Amino acid sequence: MVNNILAILIGYLLGSILPAYILGKILKGIDIRKVGTFNPGTTNVKRELGLLPAIPTAIYDTLKGIISILIAQKIFHTPIFISYLAGFSAVLGHIFPFYLNFRGGQGAATLTGILLFNLYKIFVINKISFLITDLIILLIAIFSIFYISKTQEILSITILPLFSYLLILRAPFDWILITTLIIISYLLIIGIINIIRFDLIKINKEKLPNFPFWRTFIRPAGFSFVILSFFLNKITLLTLIGIILLLFFIFDLARILHTPIDQFFIKDLKNIFIILKEKETKRISSMTIFLLGSFLSFLLFEQKIALLAITFLIFGDFFAKIFGLAYGRRKFFNKTLEGTLAHFLGSLIFGYILGHHLNIPISLIFLGAITGAIVEALPFNIDDNLSVPLLSGATVSLILKIGSK
Repeated sequence: MVNNILAILIGYLLGSILPAYILGKILKGIDIRKVGTFNPGTTNVKRELGLLPAIPTAIYDTLKGIISILIAQKIFHTPIFISYLAGFSAVLGHIFPFYLNFRGGQGAATLTGILLFNLYKIFVINKISFLITDLIILLIAIFSIFYISKTQEILSITILPLFSYLLILRAPFDWILITTLIIISYLLIIGIINIIRFDLIKINKEKLPNFPFWRTFIRPAGFSFVILSFFLNKITLLTLIGIILLLFFIFDLARILHTPIDQFFIKDLKNIFIILKEKETKRISSMTIFLLGSFLSFLLFEQKIALLAITFLIFGDFFAKIFGLAYGRRKFFNKTLEGTLAHFLGSLIFGYILGHHLNIPISLIFLGAITGAIVEALPFNIDDNLSVPLLSGATVSLILKIGSK
């Protein structure tokens, strides 16, 4: 018991040593927590003090959690649970240093060090490996997100969930995996907090003053059709989607035929809650066309291709909207290159996840994702909610038929 307490206490003390704060006081007489990003971490040290002080800051902040774990294991001979508690105590020491009124950093570097330590155990000591396709998807995602956003936080919140999924898929469920997932969850939370705090996803609403952004954020709810397909037969699923489609179509038809209804939902409500886009005046809404695209996909294609096509539509469009509006710089037809790349990436990532459960080759997912992204970008006079699933699904179907001959 004494050894356990000492190991945890030493972990906290090691963690509470903040090179960023100490070097700031020594070199410039400043409190690093009150300048720049107000965070006593490597990035802020580099910005305020220079590269040379940032190097020892990065090294120590990254290693102190690992050192705490090794001290607990090798010197105090604690069980694995206690040794990791010592490592996490180092994180707490970094966040709540006793001599600085318990106001330190975020602990991201220290947790990243423990994360790397865990990954070394998983991949080197336990000899667990990702498939080559896993690595390809990860590399494409990393380079694409960095090219689009140029932001570390955006990279972390998109790559870490995918990385977690692959770890759960490939690694045994043990203490190493559990602590790894806990660390990743915390890093995700920190990433989201920093994105909100520093307004890293800036969507200029002035460009789309009457755009119902809530519809973009609930778009992933359409994935419920994919989930339901695993529990319902084709006829039942088509009937369900058909009923919902019919209700939306009746609503749109009432708007089109009766101008006061149309004006009420598009003009009168826009100062309270925007439901429809301005361009949906006197025409079928994209919500109805989304349902039509889903219905036709299940009707025309075999189930696994329909599921893939709808996944491309949902997550490709979601990624394209968010990243295109926030980071779109280079015009590509009537879209942006960044938004089109994001469409491809969203389709590829979620297509790959779905493809694992449906036994779909990555080559088909890749071709379908590219098709969907190109179709979404090209200036067709056809709604993307219809063209993306039908043409990407048709491409995958065609390749499958050619390959079977």
